[in-house]
Amino acid sequence: MDIRTRLSLALVFVSLLSMMLLGTFAYYTSSNLLQEISLRQLDALAESKRRDLNKSYEGLEANLRLVREIKPLRYAIRDYLENGDPQKLRTIKDTIEGITVAVKEIDKLIIFDVEGKEIASFGRSTVTHPKVPVDGDVTYLGTFLSEEGPRVVMNAGVHLDGELVGGIELIMDASYVLDVTDDYTGLGESGEAFVVMSVGEKLVVLNPLRHEVEGFFGEQVREFASSDFKAVFSSVEVVPTEAQKDYRGEWVWLATRYLEKTGWGVVVKVDVSEEGKRALVLRESLFDIAVALSAFAIIGGAFLGFYLAKPIQGLAVVVERMRHGEGGLRAEIKGDDEIAYLAKSLNEFLDHVEKEQRDKNV
Repeated sequence: MDIRTRLSLALVFVSLLSMMLLGTFAYYTSSNLLQEISLRQLDALAESKRRDLNKSYEGLEANLRLVREIKPLRYAIRDYLENGDPQKLRTIKDTIEGITVAVKEIDKLIIFDVEGKEIASFGRSTVTHPKVPVDGDVTYLGTFLSEEGPRVVMNAGVHLDGELVGGIELIMDASYVLDVTDDYTGLGESGEAFVVMSVGEKLVVLNPLRHEVEGFFGEQVREFASSDFKAVFSSVEVVPTEAQKDYRGEWVWLATRYLEKTGWGVVVKVDVSEEGKRALVLRESLFDIAVALSAFAIIGGAFLGFYLAKPIQGLAVVVERMRHGEGGLRAEIKGDDEIAYLAKSLNEFLDHVEKEQRDKNV
């Protein structure tokens, strides 16, 4: 194997080894960075959905505050409770009917006295729950599941001239939960978001889940619940640092948020396997780049080896021709490197040999 071949192979080997090490480092660094970005995005989505849910709930509170500030309604409640005027009761009924029809979020509106006794009501909701005395401000009474979907119940006191004269209870449609959880933007093909609440010893989902599991109906006993259900009610918010198993038994990355006003938990998750697909795409891309660079390294190494070995081969040719008795030979001198120094030294040696031969002939 001549020096040109050996030099070319050495250059190619060093280039390929360097690219392999660099590519491996780039892959693992990029994979970790890609995963970190994805997990941060998941955590940001959980926070975004919490904000959206809180904003929607605050809209329901605003509805109740607006209703209790209607002056004709407040006066009618006081006057009816003081003297039992049927005309005032008719005013109350007409007013709450108009409000319930006008405000689509209100399923049912109930007026009661300070002791919690119902005076009038209007609406279609069949939700029932224990009556809670009003304390003047808006009070969240709970979330209840019905055939129509989740319903939020809250009440507030009705005041007139600084005196508590009665109360208002609203049963409101909470299907806005679906508007938040049904948006899978940023969650790929496997990801989903859902809202969980605690009902006695059970953890219950308020929205339809993205994945169907035979025999699973959106609720689990707390003690035996899957990690994605239980995590949301832990003492701290869960950020995606390690994979956990969800209600399907699949390994997932998940982030959670807790809504203090309603006691709901928001879970945002995505399958670990789907995150792995992104790493696979990255690996394939890096492999394609590596193949292209390897081809360049092989061709470049061969040409560079040829270029670097050419002066040495020139010296070898001169020496070989001289060995066969050919005279008048000189090596070509190019540059100012070690090879040029060897060529110059060889030429000086040849000059010296020829001079000695001329001296002998004389």
